[in-house]
Amino acid sequence: MKSKNIWVNILIFNFCVVAFLGFLLRSKILFSIPFLDYNRLLDAHFHFAFGGWVTLALVFLFIHEVLPSELNGRSAYKWMPIAILAASWLLLVSSPLPANSAGASICSTIFILVTYVCAGVLIPDIRKAAISRKVKLLAISSLVCLVLSSVGIFVLAYLFAVKSLNMYAYRDALYTYLHLQYNGFFTLAVFAILFHKLERKMTEASRQKAYQFAVMLTISTIPSLFLTYLWRDPNDIYRIIAICGSITLFLSFILLVRFGLSLIDVSKGLRPLIRNMGILSLSSFALKIFLQSFTLFPAVGNAVFGDRPVIIGFLHLVFLGFVTLFIMAWFAYNGFLDLKYGYTRFALVIFIMAVIFNEVVLMTQGLGAMFIISSKIFPWLLWCISIALFGGALLVGLARIKSATSESQ
Repeated sequence: MKSKNIWVNILIFNFCVVAFLGFLLRSKILFSIPFLDYNRLLDAHFHFAFGGWVTLALVFLFIHEVLPSELNGRSAYKWMPIAILAASWLLLVSSPLPANSAGASICSTIFILVTYVCAGVLIPDIRKAAISRKVKLLAISSLVCLVLSSVGIFVLAYLFAVKSLNMYAYRDALYTYLHLQYNGFFTLAVFAILFHKLERKMTEASRQKAYQFAVMLTISTIPSLFLTYLWRDPNDIYRIIAICGSITLFLSFILLVRFGLSLIDVSKGLRPLIRNMGILSLSSFALKIFLQSFTLFPAVGNAVFGDRPVIIGFLHLVFLGFVTLFIMAWFAYNGFLDLKYGYTRFALVIFIMAVIFNEVVLMTQGLGAMFIISSKIFPWLLWCISIALFGGALLVGLARIKSATSESQ
């Protein structure tokens, strides 16, 4: 339990760092801050959010939530989170260096190699663990996606090394990496952890619906990748695979709704705030795959992949609305954020409201750009929201300190 507490403390601290970097990014857009380079700051935010927050959190949850005690006590699982943490901070420190510097490339390679080792250690243990088929399917598939996503990074590194101006290759490599991270590793891992947590509380009918959803969601991962390639008007083979991806995503949406409705009775036993966080998390994901399934149509696809605010809105919908709210709900459910304190509830509500407003403003800004309507108010609104997100993250951190203090007494 002591080890869990330490890692929860580290995770929440890292998330505060991510929120602070997000605030700096929004500030740089509005104010002249000569000593900050926007692109390098963006790299720092991007890498640390993925490595120091989500990847570290999901690996931690795999070890302590999914694996049984007879397996997670191995020495490998003591150094794995440490290796991810160290590699993440190396990436953060190296990001301000020039994009083509050897140091940044070495740190990025180290982090990727660490994820390879983590996947190589976790997958065999998950396969032999006494857990349900759907959890095994989702967990193993998520780790495979984590490994495969590095192909996009290596292609990007090669393009930078040879100073290529091939925008098609650059965007395809970036979209491949983001898809396999967001729609592969992040998504499948969250549902693996969620289903494992709910396994004993679900009825047999709910378990069957969860399994059907897990299978369809896993199947959708690769064909839906081809939806991200439609922006460059590819050949018919790409389009056929993309159509399959769109269909499987829409079927996943329907199966998710069926499964979610079957959990109404289970959710009644939860604290209202945890239940609402869970509903918001799953609703964010449901909205994402519903909209994503329609990117097959040029009017929607071109808007999504050609409109920066919409792209950022989609990414934050998954990163903040789905994954981060799920992790925070897990912390609260397991007592690491003690909801008996009004301060903790206040901190989580502030953060949740900031996430909601962030999505509303980003999507409104994106819709405005589609109709060639712009306003100078959007950068200021997003800056204010970044303050709220950072403030909410700090309040959650202080709530964690209060919860940890009460545990030690």
